[in-house]
Amino acid sequence: MKIALVTTFNKKLYEYYAHRFLATYCWPFDCYIYHEGWTPKIQYDLPHIKYRDINETNPELKAFIHRNLSRNIDSQYDKDIVPTTDYKMDAIRFCYKIFAKTHLMLDCDYDYVFWVDADIVFKKTITEQEVINKFLPQDQSISFIDRPSYYSECGFVGYNLTKPATKRFIYNLREHYTKDLLFQEREWHDSYVWDCVRKKWLIGEPQYNLAPTIRKVGNPWPDTPMSEYADHLKGKKRKDAGVMLK
Repeated sequence: MKIALVTTFNKKLYEYYAHRFLATYCWPFDCYIYHEGWTPKIQYDLPHIKYRDINETNPELKAFIHRNLSRNIDSQYDKDIVPTTDYKMDAIRFCYKIFAKTHLMLDCDYDYVFWVDADIVFKKTITEQEVINKFLPQDQSISFIDRPSYYSECGFVGYNLTKPATKRFIYNLREHYTKDLLFQEREWHDSYVWDCVRKKWLIGEPQYNLAPTIRKVGNPWPDTPMSEYADHLKGKKRKDAGVMLK
């Protein structure tokens, strides 16, 4: 079983929180870092870390941004990282993760690929069998944190690339951006668009819910099996503190 992780961040986010991702990474799988707009110093020269320039590898990303600057709703104050209430219509801010992970998954020889947000910090290592047993059973097409009355939490998503349906889903997810189809949806951020494509292209396919007993409010991460191995510093307070808060 070949397993990989993928994430993306720019220099500002690296300095704010993503440096913790690299400093704590201890899983025995390849991890692809798609860096945005700057080349990181290889401070963490770990054997499994693979660096890729997202602009060089994804010319369609630059084209997407150029086409849609005028209709996009910028959800950041003066390019700061504090969101406004308009984040649901900010397609550009959240498109990088779509282009990064689809670029990797549509041209790789991995069996499993996991998207992981860069504000995750790792607590302990994990085995291949634990990944299969706890994160993505082999008969499932994807794994994710389902929130039935809300859009999915997409900070950690597993893709079983041995399933043809999963590859079709990934292809069509990317096409939602390369063909601007996401602007037909009610919201334009990545999690909402991801759900729309999933509900169309994975209908009837087995999908693994990582938090079947999810709490109604707050950070769902503690309700997932990933919490044993990593923390998700979701939200400004956790990022500022650098630790998991209740």
